[in-house]
Amino acid sequence: MASYDTVLNFSRKVLKNYNFQTYILTEDELDHVDLDLGLRKKIAADSDSRDNALHFIRNSKEHVMYFSKDCFNCHHTVMRLPETESPAFFIAGPYLQHRADKKFILQMQQRLSIPTEFSGFLKQYYELIPFINHADDVRTILLLLAAEIFGGAEHFSVEYCDMFMDEITKVYYGQAQVNLENRELIEQRYRSEQEMMQAVASGNYKKIELLAAGEMTVSLEQRLSNRIRDSKNYLIILNTLLRKAAEYGGVHPLYLDELSSKYAREIETITSEDEDGKLKREMMRKYCLLVKSHSLKGYSPIIQNVINHICLYLTDDLSLKRLAEEFSISPSYLSTLFKKETGSTLTDFVNKKRIENAVLLLNSTDLQIQSIAAACGVADLNYFTRLFKRNMGRTPSEYREMIHQK
Repeated sequence: MASYDTVLNFSRKVLKNYNFQTYILTEDELDHVDLDLGLRKKIAADSDSRDNALHFIRNSKEHVMYFSKDCFNCHHTVMRLPETESPAFFIAGPYLQHRADKKFILQMQQRLSIPTEFSGFLKQYYELIPFINHADDVRTILLLLAAEIFGGAEHFSVEYCDMFMDEITKVYYGQAQVNLENRELIEQRYRSEQEMMQAVASGNYKKIELLAAGEMTVSLEQRLSNRIRDSKNYLIILNTLLRKAAEYGGVHPLYLDELSSKYAREIETITSEDEDGKLKREMMRKYCLLVKSHSLKGYSPIIQNVINHICLYLTDDLSLKRLAEEFSISPSYLSTLFKKETGSTLTDFVNKKRIENAVLLLNSTDLQIQSIAAACGVADLNYFTRLFKRNMGRTPSEYREMIHQK
């Protein structure tokens, strides 16, 4: 049993609610499944496209999620699974992102020069293929699934490929023209989403600034007549992607829930496209800063728990002795391990976090200095003042006066 089986099975159940066909197949099982529901076998018996598709799947790279759109305008998703004794693959599809009405089916038949005798079979095929009205929702599920399986957004990439694309048209129907411009936009969009998740997960603020500034963004297709509702839906998806990216970056769920809930509320209050763009940029920056400030990736479980405890309970007794008791380890071992992993003594780290909180309160509230000191876990005002000046180069009062002068 692989470590990701639970999340894989859950994702497949969610996709099933979209009438989405998914497979988990070993290399040997690939030969016994018609991934296109037998379409090519029925109307193009001499086509090599099925063999080409199987060859592609067998040779798919690890840590890559592939998205493919074939000449029938159907989409497929393929991913080689890790941690298996023999090669195994997750395959989703086919699925449609546009309704296959009578006009569409006729256009496809004419475009691919499919003989009339196969019209009924083609119509039946499209009736069996699920139409995904909100394709971004499904793509989000698939991307999050890949991130869970590979241990984070930075550990896999997305590629747009031609698993079923051209071979069948060369053999039977002539050269069907693929909308290359549309394909390039889709590829660019997937790349941008992947780069964004990787930047957030690694706390790469410089990259996020480029993305937030619009240098690497792609315009999104309008799906609803109500443009504001359309924008809100895209922002909800973005909020989900950013939250999961920050989770992979090692941020505690408490901070994630607080920030994602805040943005869930703010998304519903936007009334213009200008607000949409502003909120999108803010979300990307804030999630990245959250990772920079609260990522515990790379620390041992013990130190992760200690740091989380410090950040969540600043007003408690955070002495070395008390924390050692809290986590049932010796003070000397905790002191040595903490210094080794963080490069800081426990006392200095606690003081730094308390001063960071004090700066936040000085910037965002009108609380008296005494109240701020207490809220940061320092009862002695004189000691708090000395500690603040040692870290910030000025007293709390001087710092507040500087803020008000700006």
